[in-house]
Amino acid sequence: MEHVTFFVDPAWQRQGLQHIPLLYTMWGNPLTASVPFWRELFERRCFDTKYYSVTTEAAKADMVLMPYSHNVALAQWPELLDACAQASKQLSKPLFIDGLGDIEHPVKIPNTVVLRYGGYRFMPEKNAIHIPPYADDLLELYSKGELAVRNKGPRPLIGFVGWASLPFGQKLRTIVKELPPRLKALGDDRYAAVRKGVFFRAAATAVLKKSPRVATNFILRSTFSANLATMSGKPEDLRREFVENLLSSDYGLCVRGDANASVRLFETLALGRIPVIVDTECILPFADEVDYRQFSLIVDFRDMARLPDLVADFHNSLTNEQFMNMQRKARAAYVNYFRVDALMPHILKELDKILH
Repeated sequence: MEHVTFFVDPAWQRQGLQHIPLLYTMWGNPLTASVPFWRELFERRCFDTKYYSVTTEAAKADMVLMPYSHNVALAQWPELLDACAQASKQLSKPLFIDGLGDIEHPVKIPNTVVLRYGGYRFMPEKNAIHIPPYADDLLELYSKGELAVRNKGPRPLIGFVGWASLPFGQKLRTIVKELPPRLKALGDDRYAAVRKGVFFRAAATAVLKKSPRVATNFILRSTFSANLATMSGKPEDLRREFVENLLSSDYGLCVRGDANASVRLFETLALGRIPVIVDTECILPFADEVDYRQFSLIVDFRDMARLPDLVADFHNSLTNEQFMNMQRKARAAYVNYFRVDALMPHILKELDKILH
């Protein structure tokens, strides 16, 4: 599949609701400054319309497109779900839904394809296409797109800037909320992956800091820094600190967030650094096309206690040339597969597998 045409009923457009990024080039960018840098991300780059178009004439379309995300529709306009489902059924065309979010609710509409970035390998969702969380081209913003490749040192230097702790009360409430999967994990350890990302971040940073085999470059924050309501500091300063930390490190520690995905993974790739991915049964985008082991180290979350040794052994196994090439491959993977303007051809390949 080289191109897809989506049908959107003009009656489905509603003022005041934030439409999905696939429609930004047609309906405009609705993002505000409440989430720092996101508006600018989509002003610089957006989905490539060479690979898709939107029509109001149903006969010309391949699929029906819901113009607002699943989470927005559930919360603010549930009737839209019924309208789109009815149109899909009447036209005998599949329905395409943006189901992205830190909380991704099940979609129960038949003949539907859903965009996701979370989920778990051991609980696969039928007809889901996994894409990366939207990550800006930080190398372009801070270094004019010029990758400064690092030489291999005697010890791996691992960078991390971010939220890695909870106050006692919030920690206790979160554990209580997570009791169902935690109890299931007693019989099936895969369910131990179904925990808030901050717990994995705390465990990973603690075990790495204790090891003499690795060097750490950590700035551990007690608040979430990607939203104005929770960040402690100026957004520009926090972001620059994040970028400078990664650029001065060999590896970037990449651990899930509230969703089982990591925007940090793709920011690390954008900066040409080698990700250390703590794999919490996550579904990596376009994994049939992309060999992540060419440019990253993937460590199962159940091997957390061995994380420093696994990183050190991996680092020691590389020649300087291999180490430098992994950085270049990391940057190339971001540009060719994971940057917003690169996503659509790979989405179409996934879509073709589902529809045919």
